[in-house]
Amino acid sequence: MRNQMRFGRAVLVGGSMAGLLAARVLADHFEEVIVLERDPVSDGPDARKGVPQGSHAHGLLDAGRQVLDTLFPGLIQQLYAEGAERMDMARDGAWYTSGTWKPRYVSGIELILCTRPWLEWKVRGRVTALPQVRFRQGCSVEGLLTDASATRVTGVRMKTPEGEESLSADLIVDTSGRGSHAPAWLETLGYGKPEEEKVDLLQLTYTSQLFAPPACHKGDWKMLSIFPRSPEEWRGGAITCVEGNRWLVTLFGYFGDAPPSDEQGFLEFARSLPKPDIHEALLEAQPLTRATVHKIPSSRLMHYERLERFPEGFIILGDAVCALNPVHGQGMTVCCLSARLLGEVLTQWARSSPGSLHGLSRRFQNKLSRLVGVPWFMSTTMDLKYPQVRGRRSPGLGLLHWGFGSLLDLSSVSTLACQRFYEMMHMRCGSEALLRPDLLALLTTYGLKSLFVPLPRRANVHTMPRAPA
Repeated sequence: MRNQMRFGRAVLVGGSMAGLLAARVLADHFEEVIVLERDPVSDGPDARKGVPQGSHAHGLLDAGRQVLDTLFPGLIQQLYAEGAERMDMARDGAWYTSGTWKPRYVSGIELILCTRPWLEWKVRGRVTALPQVRFRQGCSVEGLLTDASATRVTGVRMKTPEGEESLSADLIVDTSGRGSHAPAWLETLGYGKPEEEKVDLLQLTYTSQLFAPPACHKGDWKMLSIFPRSPEEWRGGAITCVEGNRWLVTLFGYFGDAPPSDEQGFLEFARSLPKPDIHEALLEAQPLTRATVHKIPSSRLMHYERLERFPEGFIILGDAVCALNPVHGQGMTVCCLSARLLGEVLTQWARSSPGSLHGLSRRFQNKLSRLVGVPWFMSTTMDLKYPQVRGRRSPGLGLLHWGFGSLLDLSSVSTLACQRFYEMMHMRCGSEALLRPDLLALLTTYGLKSLFVPLPRRANVHTMPRAPA
């Protein structure tokens, strides 16, 4: 591989999932890839201070699973062999949302169920095995180095356990997450402050805990989810089967309505959900860990592509660009898709401009903005249905809410509508799926009827349906 390399050194700021996936892609195009991580990283699947959301429920959606399988051949099968749960979204998921249960059938849409630290540990093991990649821990990046004209980023200034240090590179990639200093760095260098789009979630709070399932448990699900119907309800939760034959239980509440972390309070919050199934499942389950709490103040999208100028040799991706409401489960999959995009852009660039990275940064940020725009639109459209949520409400938002609400209602009584909804949710397609003739006809018919007739009453709408044999 060495004689096929086009570029010299790439440096990544941050070694979480976005950084690991980007490092894997960069290893195909650079002689050397250095990952700078502020936190000490253990040799096991341990939660890290720099990933406060790590102890809570995560899902790698179908589109992300496919990217991971391409970047790391054999990893998906290894995950399943070592304890991760393979889940068919409709067959193995008992999901109550928007006031109804979703139907159970074989969808062919696959979801990997495991804890975030365990998945990250497995991915990190694959990345560290690459000969081009080197990790450095305890490194806090303080700023960017540039050429004399400040038009190209040439490296980083950082604090290390040994003292201050400068590290040069042909490409710097910021994957440092929500706490990224890129806006301040760019403003200091004279590029201006990037436009920030924010949806204030008013202290969405997660509380999570690992449990041993009761020996008498006979549930036919691998994930049990109870989501609130907006805007009337704002409490929800989920039980996911994860590695080690354990349940990861996550409860959440909007607007400061925080699930308690003590045992009795946790159970009482579960009892208060729109359906009693999570509470009933936990009555005989045994806690394995203490509950952890995480607050998410807002969703945020940084419009770096709108800056009048952007420096060469610098790229930003992951939560540093687009930090979504984790209730919708899109974060890790967006990181996977962003890493794949980076690889595609680098491959095209190497063919058209061998040995040069000039213009790459602007091209990538423009393409990334279009990629993340889809999950951002879908996520924030649903969040803004709550009148308490603060954010920009565009003309026509009410019509979008009616359309999405009709799809959610219809997906409870139509497997076709449910399949299209899951395809959008798992990022197999965007909102253009609503315009497919088969679904458009169903939506139009149902939407008109719903003005006069309530949702059709069917047994599985209000009672948890069974998985197909």
